[in-house]
Amino acid sequence: MLVHHHFHGHRAHLHQVRIVGFAISDFSRHLVRQIATEAKLSIVHISSVRRSVEDQARIFFNKHVVEGKPANYSNKAVGRIVKHARQLKEAGQPAEVIKAYLISSIEHVHGGPHSISRHLGVTPFVEVFDVAHYGGPTKGKDRRDFMTSTEASAFLEACRKHLGHSISRLGHSAELGVEKPYEFVDEKCFHFEVQQPVFDRLEQPAAAMLA
Repeated sequence: MLVHHHFHGHRAHLHQVRIVGFAISDFSRHLVRQIATEAKLSIVHISSVRRSVEDQARIFFNKHVVEGKPANYSNKAVGRIVKHARQLKEAGQPAEVIKAYLISSIEHVHGGPHSISRHLGVTPFVEVFDVAHYGGPTKGKDRRDFMTSTEASAFLEACRKHLGHSISRLGHSAELGVEKPYEFVDEKCFHFEVQQPVFDRLEQPAAAMLA
């Protein structure tokens, strides 16, 4: 669990906000710092970025097959994929076989892999990443808050000022309430889809753009 060191008195400067976790672009880091500064947060945790199909298959295997958590995705094919993966496990198939099935299913799913998760997108002009709100169950003593309810509400209000501009889509926990266009409900995090400056992205080497 992250420990917050709150600022008192004057509003925090951008350089006082620490961004930890996965790496994101300089443009997105500056945006997150602006939002966190307005919400009076001293630290934010980038909990997820663009991922590979193999990464998604591993998540499906651990979360939905091993742990048995419900597979609630907008693409209804995911439920069928997870159900068959569980059947393979019950039949005694090794983890490698089940993961190979999941990889193939994700690659060939109707609508393409990005229809399962926006983290599987490949465009260099929109960066997809998550900022942690909480971990563990939604309620109860085992929930681990990365932000208090007051901080999360303030963070959301600051995000909303950028919706439709630098932030093209924003997901967040249902408990905060969806009110604006471009918002949707996501699990345990603030899901960002941030438009990247075109010329900055075009100047980067191809390998860096796809990293």
